[in-house]
Amino acid sequence: MSGAFLALWNDYPSAMAEEYATWHTFEHVPERLTTPGMIAARRYASFGEPETRYFTLYDLMDLQTIEHPAYLDLVRNPTVWSTKMRRHFSNILRIPAATLAHGGRGIGRHSLVQAYSIGREGAESTVLRLADQLDAMVADGTLLGFRVGLAEPNQPYEVFVQDTQTGDDTYNIVIIADGLCRQTLEKTRPSINDAVEGVINPLKLLRDDLFELVVAYPTRPAVADRASIAAGLKFQEKFGF
Repeated sequence: MSGAFLALWNDYPSAMAEEYATWHTFEHVPERLTTPGMIAARRYASFGEPETRYFTLYDLMDLQTIEHPAYLDLVRNPTVWSTKMRRHFSNILRIPAATLAHGGRGIGRHSLVQAYSIGREGAESTVLRLADQLDAMVADGTLLGFRVGLAEPNQPYEVFVQDTQTGDDTYNIVIIADGLCRQTLEKTRPSINDAVEGVINPLKLLRDDLFELVVAYPTRPAVADRASIAAGLKFQEKFGF
């Protein structure tokens, strides 16, 4: 398990779902994975109208990965296609988090992804107590696996303004719980919520979504040159950028 992860939530117009999926799959994520220390990635979706909610998870060697010059170059010098796509993002939340606990036997097709604001006092020990309860759910077959991360609040991002702001005297916590299927997670959700309320006593709910896994990049590709990943003429002609 990686030492950190980057969690990203965003909504996007459902009318642009094909272009978003193509851009994100063939250009955006492969570009990010050329960054040293960025290990793997997954994209999830919760399909709806008129907006689709997406969740992207990047496995990082550590939090310094997103300070690497290669990553900052991607952020500050987007491709023509990325510049176009950025105009339509909404409801954005970006949390780089240190992995505090994980467990289980695999990655499920569906995941419950939650983010909370919590008090700073005793935060790490509180999160580890929550992880014990999630471990128990794995042991009895209720969950397939989980990951919990802790993060500083309101971390700056040059591309988008965060839609959700929390107090500087808090932490953000991200919980990713994998299930065998959506129905199992729906049944387990109240138990997870009870564990969260009983153990960490959150100050604010930031996100609470059930997502379907759409694309997984299990390991960082050998390609190290972002220029070789940029969209070709075929995509330019199809989507008009």
